[in-house]
Amino acid sequence: MTAVEDPRPEVAGGTDGPDSSVTFALTVDGTAHEVTARWDESLLTVLRDRLGVRGPKTGCAHGRCGACAVKADLGDGGHVLCSCLVPAATAAGGTVETIASIGGPDGALSDVQEAFLAEGAVQCGICTSGFVTAATELLDTNPDPTRTEIEAALYGNLCRCTGYGRIVAAVETAARTRRGDA
Repeated sequence: MTAVEDPRPEVAGGTDGPDSSVTFALTVDGTAHEVTARWDESLLTVLRDRLGVRGPKTGCAHGRCGACAVKADLGDGGHVLCSCLVPAATAAGGTVETIASIGGPDGALSDVQEAFLAEGAVQCGICTSGFVTAATELLDTNPDPTRTEIEAALYGNLCRCTGYGRIVAAVETAARTRRGDA
């Protein structure tokens, strides 16, 4: 049996306890950062408190509401995850795309964001970035999802305003727009 090599880059700093800090590289929305954080800090805490990235929201802080959803490539090709559950140091050398990466470089809204506005799927806004992030990931991988597939893709996102019908309608509208059926 051979040992499995850890593909993640080395991080500087101590590992002696939960108060030890580590320094690592992290690219967020296309900007490279050198981050120093405690081992026990979540990716969400690093994004919001250390880097000033406000797109991902602090909702439940237990991975149950999806308000903190980001797309992260931690050496695994990238997928949407709850940044409140990921220790920041595990993202060393990785890339993170927040809601800020979804719109155009000139601040234009994406097709999914436009559909959320058109369908009235934006209420208090705490959940919106997570829903848009999950919906964008769905439509990037499945341009013609069924209603059941949309509901499954959004399953980890909660809306306290209970606007689910409009949110699902927005994803369907974005899908039709991408297919040219709108």
